Amino acid sequence: MIKKAALTLGASLALAAGGAMLAMPAAHADSSASIPGARATFTSDGEIFRLYDTSCDDNPVYLRYKVNGGSEERFNFSGGCGKSATYNLDLAEGAKVEYKACVDIRPGIDRCSGWTTDRA
Repeated sequence: MIKKAALTLGASLALAAGGAMLAMPAAHADSSASIPGARATFTSDGEIFRLYDTSCDDNPVYLRYKVNGGSEERFNFSGGCGKSATYNLDLAEGAKVEYKACVDIRPGIDRCSGWTTDRA
């Protein structure tokens, strides 16, 4: 009987602790766009883009984006293989954000992912 009560109490405490951990999730990307060599993520809480150079090919990467169908903007990153950059925007809540990750091929034609759509 004591063993069963201890097991039940232990399971209840584990469930309560797990529930507490679920109540405070870590910030994570809401969406992403990628192509071999580049990856971009967007986190709506804080309107944060992260741009990753995923290949050791000496090609810089860039992020193209537009807000609410407006003009295209661009963030360039040449930090190198395995590195990333963070871009913190200030957008209106609910703004439509479209973006893509690109590799700057020098010389040559750049490669880009398709457009990814999210909300701020």
